[in-house]
Amino acid sequence: MRNGVALIALLLTAFMSFDAFARQDGAPARALGMSDAVRALGFGTAGLYFNPAAMSQAVQYAIDTGYGYRNWASRHNFHLSLVDSQTNPKLAGAMAYSYSRGRQDDSLTQTHDIRLALSSFIKGKNVFFAYGAGFRYMNVRVDNSKNSRLSLNKWAPTLDVGLLLGINDIFYLAAAGTNLIAMPVAKTRVSTERGQAYAPRAVGFGAGLVYSIVHFGVDIDLDLQSKEKPTVSPMVGLELTLARAIALRAGFVWDRVGDLKTDQKRVSAGLGYVSKWVGVDVGYAHDVTHAKNWVIESSIRVFLP
Repeated sequence: MRNGVALIALLLTAFMSFDAFARQDGAPARALGMSDAVRALGFGTAGLYFNPAAMSQAVQYAIDTGYGYRNWASRHNFHLSLVDSQTNPKLAGAMAYSYSRGRQDDSLTQTHDIRLALSSFIKGKNVFFAYGAGFRYMNVRVDNSKNSRLSLNKWAPTLDVGLLLGINDIFYLAAAGTNLIAMPVAKTRVSTERGQAYAPRAVGFGAGLVYSIVHFGVDIDLDLQSKEKPTVSPMVGLELTLARAIALRAGFVWDRVGDLKTDQKRVSAGLGYVSKWVGVDVGYAHDVTHAKNWVIESSIRVFLP
């Protein structure tokens, strides 16, 4: 009995190196600058991470690559994605790969995350309705230098789905479910306490406004798995496009699963440049209640003809 309890405790320690968070490694810099309030404004790569239906929101054929760093988890990430809603006007498709690596104490954690998604839409005179689904296959590997029982190496599949309703190309409403198939590596239990969830099952809702140079989004993320009870994290984001080339972004998120012991209240800012052929984005978020917690993301987009 004692051996069993000890083993569970060791496994819990391993999972504690996976800081729970609403933001996923590899999610684009544009979204970070808007505090990830993009379920109704998830043009391009963002659709792969927040709402697959949003890939049909704008015509785009682009390669996106970038680098990010999360300070509170000491984790680096690299991502590469391809989004195409141009080749087939009725069907948008995307694929992405991201890799993350972080060391805490004696554990080195690495992830490989592969994503595929499709979306389509129906459009009337004043109404736009899109729907999409995504497949995710993720590997989590933990190597502990002092205790092999803390090591882990598992692959796990899951699914995302999303809906998007647009009115007059101005107002948008979105709903998305992520990680709907339970991830084997997502949680552990000791008595009644949950371990930290790396890829928790969640449902998100968003509202967006697109008018002239303004993109404004308000989202709610309902995490169903990280804590004993469903946990709501609200977020709001703003993007202003100047001279059709310069994007200024800002946002705020109250991330109630960013750290299972304390909430994170992150203020975000971002800057972007876009031309006919290329786009460059940088996003940064800082936890105003815990100064040591910050995250930065960068990306370069190449638009294909």
